[in-house]
Amino acid sequence: MWSHPDSGGDLRRIGIEVPQQLGALFLMDGQEIDRITRDVAPLTDNYPKRLSDAGWDDEASQRFALTYMETLPALQRFLNSPLVAAVWPETLNSSMESFFVIRESRYLSETMGSNKLAELDLYLRHSGLRIPVLEVLGSDGFRVAIAERVAKKAQPSPLEVMPDLIAGALARRDFKAAIRLLEGEKDRGALSSNDTFLLTYLYCLNGSVDKAEGLAATNANSIKKDWFVDWLWGKLEADFGFHPPQ
Repeated sequence: MWSHPDSGGDLRRIGIEVPQQLGALFLMDGQEIDRITRDVAPLTDNYPKRLSDAGWDDEASQRFALTYMETLPALQRFLNSPLVAAVWPETLNSSMESFFVIRESRYLSETMGSNKLAELDLYLRHSGLRIPVLEVLGSDGFRVAIAERVAKKAQPSPLEVMPDLIAGALARRDFKAAIRLLEGEKDRGALSSNDTFLLTYLYCLNGSVDKAEGLAATNANSIKKDWFVDWLWGKLEADFGFHPPQ
C-alpha cells in the first residue's frame, strides 16, 4: 500500500507514513467494546431519552480517552487482542512501542498542552516521521507546499511563510536548511524569542554548541528566566554540554 503511488500518497497525506502507524490507531476490539458497554442500555426509537440532554463533560471524556491512549496499556491491549493477532503481521510487533509513544504525546499535546520544544525533540531524535514534526510546529503538508511555492517566486522569502519553511526543513531532518532560514530571520531582525530558543537548540543538535552559546549570550538580557528557560538550559547542558549564559 505504501509503495503504490496513489494509496501511498494518500496515506502519507493523512499522516500514516509507515505501516506501524496504522496499527497504532488501535483503541479496542470487540471484547473491550462489550466490556465497557455491558451495563449500558441501547439507544432505540422507543427510548430516545437514553441519549442524555446533559452537557458534555470534557474532563470526564479526557479521563476516559486517556486510559486508551497511555502507551504501555495501549500496547499491551494491541498485542493481546485476538483481532490483532489474526490480521496484523507479528514481525512488526517489536517496533510498535515508539509509535504508541508518539500517539500518546500528540494526544496529550492537543488536549492538555505541552512543552513544544520537548515534544519536537522527541520526534526529531527518536522518530523518522514527518507529520508529528509539522503538527507540533503548527504546520502541515499543504501549508509547507504553499510556502515553498511562494518562496520560489520571491527572494528573500516573505516572513509570513518562514514558519512553514522551517517546519518543512525540520520534517525532512534538514537541520542545516532550518538553521539557514532562522539565521535569515535573525539577519532581518525578525527572530522571535521562540525562534531564538529553537535556533539555540538546533545549533546544539547540529553540533555547533559554540554558536548556541554565543546566541544565548547575545540575547541573555532579553531572555526572561522562567521554568521553560530553566528546562531548556538544563536539557542542552545535559545532552550537548551547552554552557548557559551567566
